[in-house]
Amino acid sequence: MIPTRASVAAAAGWSRNALPEAPPPAAKEEDEEHAELSISDQRTLYLVNIFIGNTARFLNSFASLCQDKLAQVHRRILKLDANLTLLEAQLQSRGHIHEFDNKSNLEASSSTSANIR
Repeated sequence: MIPTRASVAAAAGWSRNALPEAPPPAAKEEDEEHAELSISDQRTLYLVNIFIGNTARFLNSFASLCQDKLAQVHRRILKLDANLTLLEAQLQSRGHIHEFDNKSNLEASSSTSANIR
């Protein structure tokens, strides 16, 4: 059997002439304020979520950019280190030649000065 409006009202304890009591006006205002706060809170959460997402995206791109720049600096440092090593090797090899030339020049000048005396 399908319940009728009258049977539902009788089961709820309402008489045919009496309507259910409406909530007091203060309660309605509190519910509306709560609903407004709820919408305001939802909007605030939405904006905070957008801010966090944008900040995370910015920080990720900034970290990636910094990492790329550090990698470039690292490569330049490695190139400079390799060039410095080569230059030091060249200087050492030329330095030994010059030392040999200087020693032989000193020996030759010593022997000629000894011959002159």
